[in-house]
Amino acid sequence: MISGIKKELMYFLRGGRLLAAALVMIGLAIMSPISFGMMGQMMQSMKEAVPDEQYSQLADEFTSFTVSDILLYNVEYVGSIGSIVILFLLKGAAGGEQKRRSVIIPHCSGLSAVRYALPKFIIYPLMIALIAVGAVMLSALLSAAMFPGSLDWSMALLSAVCIGVYLAFSTAVQFCIGICTGRANLAVVCVIIMHMVMPTILSFFRVDRFNPLALNSISLGAARMSGNSGSSLLASLDTTSISTDVTQLNVIVSIVTALIISVLLYFLTIFVMHTQEVHNEGDEPVL
Repeated sequence: MISGIKKELMYFLRGGRLLAAALVMIGLAIMSPISFGMMGQMMQSMKEAVPDEQYSQLADEFTSFTVSDILLYNVEYVGSIGSIVILFLLKGAAGGEQKRRSVIIPHCSGLSAVRYALPKFIIYPLMIALIAVGAVMLSALLSAAMFPGSLDWSMALLSAVCIGVYLAFSTAVQFCIGICTGRANLAVVCVIIMHMVMPTILSFFRVDRFNPLALNSISLGAARMSGNSGSSLLASLDTTSISTDVTQLNVIVSIVTALIISVLLYFLTIFVMHTQEVHNEGDEPVL
């Protein structure tokens, strides 16, 4: 087990993959506060220079954002852009070794399927979850310092935890598909489809609660409920695309379900790896 953990840590650290994941998340965390802050100041200056009614309304919209509005944008960025970047950063560990046949070497050295797969299902989802939670909380701190309005920090933390668990679950799905098939690109495509298509399908059949995919909408809903919106545009989203079901039951069941399915995906991966093993021992020589 120790050798497997060292192997995965070295892979994650080597080539700057861990640093790249952290920098991407930090960049997404500070992008909204800085960009909206600069845009608001620029629009206000142009409003004073060009007194046009239509332009003034647009400038007022940009200068009306509150801290919860910016937090909502950041959670959206972390859950969409951040997840796609992470998918490509982890391609080598999630199926890339099977494709290059380099997984044969640790197996021949005595590294069993359990010792090979278990560190992957522990290190990568855990690290991605911690990075995501840290990025959202950094965004909340920066937004609170730059924009008006109060912030419910318990809801901000809930939003961060939900998006962290959501990305950890997505990482487990990626590793299960990638290791079982040996096709890292297929794993990336499947997870992207899961992000983009499955929530719509589940919502159509009214089963968009109490499941791991609901964590993304729960995270957005918690960010929306962390404060009062100053933007009329974002306030209108409360009744459209952003879920308001941030009840304790939905949160707990969705998180527990994500953890249970992630564990089942690990056991499924071990089962598939055992079925793919080739045994040459026996009384008769193998021709």
